Amino acid sequence: MIESAYNKKSKTIVLTLLFLTWIVNYLDKNSMNIAIVAISKQFQLTPTQSGMVISSFFLAYAIMQLIGGYLTDKHGSRKVILASLLVWSVFTVFTGFAWSFASLLVIRFLFGLGEGSFPSASSVALAETFPKEERARAKGVLTSATAIGAIVASLLAALMIKSVGWNVMFYLFGAVGFVFSLLLWKYLRPAGQSVKSDRPKVSMAKVLKNPLAWKLMLIYFGISMVNWGLSSWMPSYWVNVRHIELVKTGMISIIPVVFSLLAINSSSWLMDKMGAGKERFIIIAGSLIGIISLFLMMNAGSVTMAVTYLCIANLGVGLTTVVLAMPLKYFSQDSMGSTVGIMYFGGQMAGTIAPTLMGYMITLFGGSYDAAFTLLIVSLVIPIITCFFLRLNKSHLDERTKAA
Repeated sequence: MIESAYNKKSKTIVLTLLFLTWIVNYLDKNSMNIAIVAISKQFQLTPTQSGMVISSFFLAYAIMQLIGGYLTDKHGSRKVILASLLVWSVFTVFTGFAWSFASLLVIRFLFGLGEGSFPSASSVALAETFPKEERARAKGVLTSATAIGAIVASLLAALMIKSVGWNVMFYLFGAVGFVFSLLLWKYLRPAGQSVKSDRPKVSMAKVLKNPLAWKLMLIYFGISMVNWGLSSWMPSYWVNVRHIELVKTGMISIIPVVFSLLAINSSSWLMDKMGAGKERFIIIAGSLIGIISLFLMMNAGSVTMAVTYLCIANLGVGLTTVVLAMPLKYFSQDSMGSTVGIMYFGGQMAGTIAPTLMGYMITLFGGSYDAAFTLLIVSLVIPIITCFFLRLNKSHLDERTKAA
């Protein structure tokens, strides 16, 4: 077993560093959702091509979820986190040098390969540092960082594109990544890796046969269709349909994410307090809220009402992110990276599908976003159905304890 030292200092350092790195992660990743408006005009891209540029990242990102999770179980979280951050920072800079549609596809694909190992590795770092009863809240903090990163990316990207251009923006964001690579190299020391011990052999075949891992993947796939679909196309929707200026779009994008933050932290706190198996009720409730709110948003008669319903939708979908903490609660630490990798694989496949498919639907229906938003509504049915087949009880926790 990998030993863990649950001391306050190590928990604070690891959580703080991972929190800040997740913000950098989303700054590099989500800035493309704003930049694609200017890039599409410069390179004369169709909505389908714009969606493909965004999806090329997620295709590679999804592939690396499985590989990165396995590598984390085999080599430890610190090495994988450092390598991932360094590679994705390089290709963030390269994004600024893109000169065509084809170059964007290649660069963003390689960027996704570099970044894809980070989610699993960061979850394992938490498991190595926090006791089981605190992991959901710790994961909630990291998930909050993704929402904060989305806020910062939306606002900062819009301002920088207007002032210095999208090319320079990516150069600067990549430089920030290099700075954090040095900080992580010096200070990131997950407690579970501070004790010298042989890491157990990881059985990927055994992990792949676990039905619970695939159910969590399906839940996260449905949730992520909405998350990535909205983050990819809402900026364009505000500009092209609601006729809002780009910088104002960035400011509007902040408001719904605040509701996500509230929901993420509330659901994570509830998960640590609730008994085994009750998480599915949070996921079902959040999905239903999202379905109703997205339908109302797409039919809203004003920008104010559209933003209001989008805020409520973010609140609902934010509740469902409790699924991200479930592997930390129900799986042994020795195979956690691989398990988290399977779940994140589903999420990033959604990131591959949603932007391109929504772009195709927008093109097919002459610029109307109704069919694209309907796709997201249908996607939230997947977590609801899956939850009816999700059976978790105390035996899962007992089994996990024996495995650990």
